[in-house]
Amino acid sequence: MPHSVLVIDDDPLIRDFVDLVLSQSGCRVSAAPNGTIGLETLSHARADLVLLDIQMPGMSGLEVLRLMRKHRRLRTPVMMITARGDIDTVKLALNEGANGYIVKPFTAADLSKRVNALLAPEPRAAAVPPPAAKPVAPRQPDTFEID
Repeated sequence: MPHSVLVIDDDPLIRDFVDLVLSQSGCRVSAAPNGTIGLETLSHARADLVLLDIQMPGMSGLEVLRLMRKHRRLRTPVMMITARGDIDTVKLALNEGANGYIVKPFTAADLSKRVNALLAPEPRAAAVPPPAAKPVAPRQPDTFEID
């Protein structure tokens, strides 16, 4: 089943670029031009990942993220997509519950790599068999020489 990604960004070029890149890799992409519509979309439709801009008119992406993390039904993984790459903003977003961060402008390859990493199933701990007992070489009996 294809992964579902919601892009919340006020820039139509970014929304279209993300849609093009992720659709080619088999994702179903939907988009919202602001945080209010993005939250409304999430309340009605399932998303496996949200790509969220920080700087948007009205409600910022950080406000959207805070609201998402308060509601149990909206615990979807979130990757911030923003032009703000300063360390304080990155730390703030991660502390608020973002699962990833990518700075604009970004390449299609970088976007795909990061999205795939967030959508990849968590590796299960492989059942480790107990260590096999080391085979013991048969012991040669002590020999005696008799004259």
